[in-house]
Amino acid sequence: MIKAVRRFFAPCSIVVCLSVISLLFTQLYGTTSEAPAIVNPRFKYWTPDPIWKFEKPFMWELSLLLGPYDRGLVRQDTVDGRICLGMHVFQDGANDEYHWATVHVRQNLRERATRKLFEGSLDMWVYPTFRHGRYPESGHPMNVFGVEINDGTNLLWLVFSDQPDQVYQIEHHRIVTISTPLNQWSHREVQIGKYYSDAGWKPPSEVALILLVGATKVYQGDFAGFFLEIRVK
Repeated sequence: MIKAVRRFFAPCSIVVCLSVISLLFTQLYGTTSEAPAIVNPRFKYWTPDPIWKFEKPFMWELSLLLGPYDRGLVRQDTVDGRICLGMHVFQDGANDEYHWATVHVRQNLRERATRKLFEGSLDMWVYPTFRHGRYPESGHPMNVFGVEINDGTNLLWLVFSDQPDQVYQIEHHRIVTISTPLNQWSHREVQIGKYYSDAGWKPPSEVALILLVGATKVYQGDFAGFFLEIRVK
């Protein structure tokens, strides 16, 4: 009898474990037959960051570039009733060695994930709160809310701002301004492969996908941007 009970519960335990694994996989990756390019795309799961004194989205890396009195953080915010990733920067405007104050939330994509990114499209829900600015003399960006694709040689910025669509380039840094209204949720879908092709760049085998908010020291004040979701279709 005991052996029969053991034979019954052992398979049941395996089924339960597989069900739990399947549930966690679905929650992290969404309903898909294979792991997608971007993990935790809705920023549903959070974990303590080993360096900074606040949490970060699970499976994403966090980096901050801040002057002595600048501030930056990420947190789980609720904006217009939607739970999302909030990215916050305070630029003190001081003339210190740090030209930028920025927050980066990064996920490294390799081989298969990078191919999916360049062959498909990047699908996002974004909520910008400030207008993108450029230095009139040099044309360099003065602030940013958007997505960075960094392959180690070339740098692509997708900037969300309430301005007409525009593309400008500074050496290996290509900036694409995507017209997006401020202070409301907007859905945007872009083709990274097309931007690389238009720039004459070769698609890489690995990239860093970076969500970023930042401002140079010509601006003083608080800057914030919000992501509800980002995935590859």
